[in-house]
Amino acid sequence: MSRSKSPDTRTGNANTAAEQTAPIVYEGRAPRVPAHLSATGREVWRAVWAAGSGAYSPDTDRNIILRYSELHDRRAQLMNAVDEDGLMTVGSTGQPAVHPALRYVESTEKELRAIETVIGFTPEARMRLGIVAAEARRVAAGPEDF
Repeated sequence: MSRSKSPDTRTGNANTAAEQTAPIVYEGRAPRVPAHLSATGREVWRAVWAAGSGAYSPDTDRNIILRYSELHDRRAQLMNAVDEDGLMTVGSTGQPAVHPALRYVESTEKELRAIETVIGFTPEARMRLGIVAAEARRVAAGPEDF
């Protein structure tokens, strides 16, 4: 017996784009950028709030987005140190060694990836949160991409 499916019936096919968008939880302006953030953190703060398209609430999501922005600041500072000093340095016994700041870059990037999953900045997280990938691409693409 064959069932007829309406065009909007979900088939369970993971290869098709999600049709739902994330629920709007906040329709106001994004919160003011915290003064202590550097240029990188400020840019990330603005980008995250814009990418959320109302899915993030200043009351409940502010601290995680602040942490994410601060981690981007930290990563930028660490990478600036590596750029200034060079990738390699001299170790304690005179041997060549990788710049010690790279260890902190790796741990910072691990924290960033964890937050990216929570706030919907990976394809799997967007599907789980119901954010349409096309909307995420629109926000992630800068004016230079057009």
